[in-house]
Amino acid sequence: MLPAQQTELKTMGLKTYGVGVGTEAVQYSIYKAEIVNDGKLPINFGGIRIEDAPDSEYYTPGMLSFYGKDNGTQFEGFKLTLENPDNFQKILDYLLNKKDKYKLVFDNGKDNVERARVFSGKQNDITYLVLSMVNEKGKKVGYVEAISAKETPLLTSRLSGVFQYYNDYLEYRKNKAANFSYLDFIKETDDRFYKANNNLK
Repeated sequence: MLPAQQTELKTMGLKTYGVGVGTEAVQYSIYKAEIVNDGKLPINFGGIRIEDAPDSEYYTPGMLSFYGKDNGTQFEGFKLTLENPDNFQKILDYLLNKKDKYKLVFDNGKDNVERARVFSGKQNDITYLVLSMVNEKGKKVGYVEAISAKETPLLTSRLSGVFQYYNDYLEYRKNKAANFSYLDFIKETDDRFYKANNNLK
């Protein structure tokens, strides 16, 4: 759950890696886990145990990082990088299938290149950014970023690349009704670039 108190995560041995995330006005530091348990750090998402990438003995400790401000007393977001294709697919399926908990609000791109999805947490007001890409072995891998609803500077700083159209939508909807969706945005702007790789129905 976010925000999370740093004291709740003491067993992870988190270490700061400096600022550089956020906006000019609001900066967040990145905190990563130190190597523990001989490099095996138990992590799960939605009850799904995160495992090493195939043929890797070193990846797990660095696959989870947190974003924090105010000297890191609490964390307002995290990034879970998934280089194990099986893990990535399980977590993506979990987010897609738990419709009572997560609403897909943005889906742009292609599976054979990069595909960006944004989920809105219905019960916890957390925004989940999911990027899938194809690795050198032709397998789908990616990451999940979770950001507290009120942390607009943090969210804005993460919306680049294939997520840029979602950022455009958030800017546009500022003077719209609360239920103004990305599909409404596409229809109203009638922009071929927004339509080109949209997968929402």
